[in-house]
Amino acid sequence: MIVGLTGGIGSGKSTVAKIFELLRIPVFYADDEAKLILDQPEVQKKLVDHLGDHLLVNQKIDRKALADEIFNNNQSLAFVNQLVHPAVAEKFKTFGLNQVAPYVLQEAAILFETGGYKKFNATILVTAPVEVRINRLKMRDQSTEEQIVARMKNQWDDEKKLQLADYHIINDGTQLILPQIMRIHENLIRISNSAS
Repeated sequence: MIVGLTGGIGSGKSTVAKIFELLRIPVFYADDEAKLILDQPEVQKKLVDHLGDHLLVNQKIDRKALADEIFNNNQSLAFVNQLVHPAVAEKFKTFGLNQVAPYVLQEAAILFETGGYKKFNATILVTAPVEVRINRLKMRDQSTEEQIVARMKNQWDDEKKLQLADYHIINDGTQLILPQIMRIHENLIRISNSAS
């Protein structure tokens, strides 16, 4: 079974992913893999040719400049997605084939927005109120509220994602996430066992 794990920026999906790893569930971090792909020379050349050489600093793609470019321009965002997503999907396929767990997770920020959720047996959505997410991001990477809100605008709101998610984890700081994760984990194990 392959399961998608997603949530808006600052929702805490990476924390949730780490807990699944403690439960011995393999987790593929799609966004981290995408960053590695951006470091490949042939990908860098395509980005610079298409979006401009201001993105290249010391032979590396300036991630902040790239984020500013794609979060303010839908055509640039679509170009980068077309460049990176197929390569990430190929890496995940290889990753999944090398696992022996009852299910594997793919953690990705924009699972629903890209239509990628359709490839999964199930999806888990991590949510938190916008104010909580903004505060987490301010502390995490010293972004301004304006920068955070601009990035959030490129992700669907939670209400829209909830309509497509199979499981929901509320990570608002008032509810324990471990019991929520354990319920989902046990359910996925049950489904996996009944399918095999």
